[in-house]
Amino acid sequence: MSDDSDDEPVDVDPEMFERGLEALEAAESSLEELGEEIHDIDTGLTHSDTVALLYGRANSLNKTEIRDGFDTLEDIRSKKTRTLLKRLIADQSSELNLKEADAFLDELDRLERRYGGESE
Repeated sequence: MSDDSDDEPVDVDPEMFERGLEALEAAESSLEELGEEIHDIDTGLTHSDTVALLYGRANSLNKTEIRDGFDTLEDIRSKKTRTLLKRLIADQSSELNLKEADAFLDELDRLERRYGGESE
């Protein structure tokens, strides 16, 4: 079974396109804020002490999950907003992988440069 949907022209509603760009800008802003907040976290404890403290609290986290959480925070700290946004889109979409999410963002950037500046 062949999918020829890529060959069909797609009509994009200008209002939908604008809402999509606004949502993209909001997501970028949120990711930047998240990165800044994570960067500012300082418990005053060593990494090992923080893991032990979290593990000792009455919660359902084991040490591996706590360490994985810290690894993810480090990933977020070290990545660019664009990379995080691409990962977020791919994670939330059942249709797009990382490469396709990157191509989608590239295309949105191109369309915004071409058509987005007229409303200002």
